[in-house]
Amino acid sequence: MRRMISAIAGIAMLSPLLATPANAQEYPSQNILLIVPYPPGGPPDVIARLMGPLVSDALGKPVVIENRPGASTTIGTTAAVRAAPDGHTILATDIAQTVAPNVLANPGFDPAKDLKPVLITTSSVFTVVIDPKLPINNVKDLVEYSKSKPDAIKAGHSGIGTPPHLYTLSVMNSTGAAMLLVPYRGIAQAMTDVVGGHIQLASSAPSTTVNLTLDGKVRMLGVSGDKRLVQLPDVPTFKEQGLKLRGFEQDTWFGIHVPAGTPDPIVAKLNAAFNKALLDKEIIAKLAKLDIRTVGGTPAEFAKLWAEQIVTWREVMKAAGVKPE
Repeated sequence: MRRMISAIAGIAMLSPLLATPANAQEYPSQNILLIVPYPPGGPPDVIARLMGPLVSDALGKPVVIENRPGASTTIGTTAAVRAAPDGHTILATDIAQTVAPNVLANPGFDPAKDLKPVLITTSSVFTVVIDPKLPINNVKDLVEYSKSKPDAIKAGHSGIGTPPHLYTLSVMNSTGAAMLLVPYRGIAQAMTDVVGGHIQLASSAPSTTVNLTLDGKVRMLGVSGDKRLVQLPDVPTFKEQGLKLRGFEQDTWFGIHVPAGTPDPIVAKLNAAFNKALLDKEIIAKLAKLDIRTVGGTPAEFAKLWAEQIVTWREVMKAAGVKPE
């Protein structure tokens, strides 16, 4: 009897381990929810909607995009980390989630413990645009104008700790420019207000600024990275203007995470599906028009970058005097 009880107990202990490969083989068994913690229109949303159909084809189940913006991405991120770790809920991520614990006293998740990396999908540069009616054509003009007219420049961003906020903050810290930071639910809304003259400046990826610049609705002051934009060859890089912004050495990146505890075989399936989508020539071409580069890679590569960014932004925010609120 004791041997039988021991045997049953042993099988019970092994059953979760035995079930994992079978579950992974059957995955996905239902629609996959891809949570984008931003409103429609920004780079994370554009990337998700371009890649979703191809990932659906690779996995054999629909990928449903759901925008859950707000609270510096923590609303959508918290929903994702609380979901079942079975691969049917995945999350679009960027720098914002690595910064959250440094700006919010209770973000609802720990980026080092509650999220499991799948892959880096893409990377992009950042741009700063301004109301073209202002007598500001470059970073030097921005600094001089802002110091002569304190609080005259209102800079819109998509929430404390999000890439547009961090980039604007980095520009301010490295140049001494004086600006009043104004939060929005999404960068597309902030950009609309720059065009309308309600605020004066915003930072974002080229996907939301190039066409507005070409149409004369905003003026671009600079672009991150080592190269000028193909569409706007007359706009200098920030490096050309003497700026070096810590934390953005690799510009800005976008990725996919799943809740911690998601089995590795399921992560591997997701990784393969996204990597396959990133090789699609049409996807590459469409993203290139937005100055977004496809990246791809392994979960381990993303985990390394993720861990480095958590440390970097902790140090940057501490040096900037930013405290969790």
